[in-house]
Amino acid sequence: MIFDVLKQQWLRKECIRLGNSSRDQQRYWPESLVVVFNADQFDDLEVFKKWCGKLDISSNKMTLLGYTKNVKKKYLEGATLFDPSAIKWKGGVKDDHLSELLNSKYDLQINYYEVSSQIKKFITMSLNSSIKVGYTAHEEITYDLAVNVPLTNQELFISEIAKYLKIFNP
Repeated sequence: MIFDVLKQQWLRKECIRLGNSSRDQQRYWPESLVVVFNADQFDDLEVFKKWCGKLDISSNKMTLLGYTKNVKKKYLEGATLFDPSAIKWKGGVKDDHLSELLNSKYDLQINYYEVSSQIKKFITMSLNSSIKVGYTAHEEITYDLAVNVPLTNQELFISEIAKYLKIFNP
């Protein structure tokens, strides 16, 4: 449909603009966490609470953003879900709650998905995070730290993040 082409064009332009903008880098241990994940492949949200424990972040300072193909068919308690329809056909974010989350400040952002898409890249780049961590299969320009650990090995993935955070923030 022509509106999808317009939406994709807007998303590409926004990602380029966000890639050229600068962010504040932190020099302290993170106190808040946002996790962007694929809700269609991952339903166990308890893992993210365990991550908070390993990273010494309070679980009530954690925000979960889950991508799904259709928000109407999926529900995860404690997570904000988004899909391609979250973007207006002429550009911009439709959902006020999602827009509010994109404007909030986070200390640490973990992007926990294997397959990237234009909408996930836009959300990833739009989040106001001091440190952005992702998987090495994605465009590394979007991250401060890219972890080369299979996402199926969750324990090793989060321990690598914690190890490098200790190096970044002595």
